[in-house]
Amino acid sequence: MVPTSPHPTARPTGLAKAATMWRLFRREQQDPEPFYRFLAVEAADSLERRHGLLAGRRLVDLGAGPGWYAEELRSRGAAVVAVERDIDELGDRRPSGMVSGDAGRLPLPDASVDGVFCSNLLEHTPDTAAVIDEIARILRPGGWAYVSWTNWYSPWGGHDMTPYHLLGPERGPALYERRHGPPRKNRYGEGLFAVHVGPTIELVRSRPGLALEAAEPRYWPWAKPIVAVPGLREVATWNCVLHLRRTPARPGAVDFDRTWADVADVEGWMTLDQGRRLWSRAAEVPSGGRVVEIGSFRGRSMVVLARAAGADVELVAIDPHAGNDRGPQEIAGFAAEAGADLDAFRANLERTGVAGRVRHVRAFSDAAHGDVADPIDLLYIDGAHRFGPARTDIRDWGARVHPGGTMLIHDSFSSVGVTLAILAQLAGSGRWRYVGRSGSLAEYRREELGARDRARNLGAQLLQLPWFARNLVIKALIVAHLGRLTPLLGHRGGGWPY
Repeated sequence: MVPTSPHPTARPTGLAKAATMWRLFRREQQDPEPFYRFLAVEAADSLERRHGLLAGRRLVDLGAGPGWYAEELRSRGAAVVAVERDIDELGDRRPSGMVSGDAGRLPLPDASVDGVFCSNLLEHTPDTAAVIDEIARILRPGGWAYVSWTNWYSPWGGHDMTPYHLLGPERGPALYERRHGPPRKNRYGEGLFAVHVGPTIELVRSRPGLALEAAEPRYWPWAKPIVAVPGLREVATWNCVLHLRRTPARPGAVDFDRTWADVADVEGWMTLDQGRRLWSRAAEVPSGGRVVEIGSFRGRSMVVLARAAGADVELVAIDPHAGNDRGPQEIAGFAAEAGADLDAFRANLERTGVAGRVRHVRAFSDAAHGDVADPIDLLYIDGAHRFGPARTDIRDWGARVHPGGTMLIHDSFSSVGVTLAILAQLAGSGRWRYVGRSGSLAEYRREELGARDRARNLGAQLLQLPWFARNLVIKALIVAHLGRLTPLLGHRGGGWPY
């Protein structure tokens, strides 16, 4: 279980919280401290819920400004390096231990920090890619980063030039300056730049060794699904947060990009983003740990797991290779293909150099419990998609994951049976925290949740239902031979939605 902060909090929640934040924001230019103190506590709480206690961690507050965030992180016991380029502009408000530095060329060694907190910096730097690369460089393997910024087309994207910025980053600032003169600070092209949600997410995903764990609106994280909607996310997030993870380099592990190239031609339904999430969780399994996969098909996912996990991690693949539940609309009646699937599975493990590490249990999952010891550190379920078997896998195999361990479920909020099983077994559970998803690959962490966290957890999962409904419509169009219409729903590629 991830420990939470012992710091008591007595702040408003729900609508009261939104009202308080709006009231403080309206006075931010005249009296910024109350607003940023409020955000600092919110951010520190969020980090501890996601990553555990901050005490003893070495963190960087990138673009620290007056130091409100650095002070709050230090109050939690973290050792914080506050980095700011324009120290002289801070005057008496300069925090202690501040380091002068450019976010695109940080004066810090490689792999030297546990976490990076970067709030509202990207829109003030001319080279977003350089900042992301520096964050990845200074993070230790397994380290995390919190990166937020005000995206250009959000209500406050133009800062002092709002709402002229809605005319675009060229026309809007030009018209503003013709009518009002240069803004008091953050002139476009000097202190303010257009940073968009979609391109920034793609930039992060293109960086080897850097995994995107979640993207959400900073002020209303319960509305996370809007970040998956192109166009809408550029306007409605207001301030976007990316949660990043430096993929650990483990002894014997091969880098993800090379692994993905090796499995690109292996038949299967795991996407690039899902592969990255699977890789990241496998790389975190401790020495001597255990990874169990239910549903291996032809081996794409198991190769990713085996390449990422440490050399002494036990790897178990459970698949009867009986020709059933092979893929979309292939529930039964494919016995002739079963032998070919098994041969391909074995050949792919051999070709990628992991065959000697993987123990294959050729059995249905409900009959394989006696073949696997406890506890399980990482459980990946991509087995039967009907409600009954999916629920049994989640319930019985999930119970064997130790506290703090991870369960990943493919076809979540895509397959009807798997989604109903999740709603029945996990949505209201007090033992599984919903972490997020990459497409239909949902991640859960084994924790004991209090009443408030259970309510939030339930809400986070119910918010995935619109995406589930969208997937059902896409599937119906494909079955009706109307796949050409699916791009209208933001679906690319024409195949089954994953």
